[in-house]
Amino acid sequence: MKPRKTRELEWQQLGNVYLLIDKQNNKTFTLDAISFLVWMQCDGSKDVEDLVDLFAINGNRDIVRSAVLNILENLKNLNLIEW
Repeated sequence: MKPRKTRELEWQQLGNVYLLIDKQNNKTFTLDAISFLVWMQCDGSKDVEDLVDLFAINGNRDIVRSAVLNILENLKNLNLIEW
């Protein structure tokens, strides 16, 4: 399963959150920094394990995998990514 963005969006950093701007549909989405970093990596070339590899350190793969899967599910529910 290789998640990819449903479309490219403009974005801005606002303090410790990121605002994704969908001008076509006149919508905005607010993401925390980690969710934003995961969204940025969703280019259709990386699977979940590749994403886990990017964020895992010192043997915390299970925790990171769980967090990444949760973030991907939230992004999917917002229609920001597709599988």
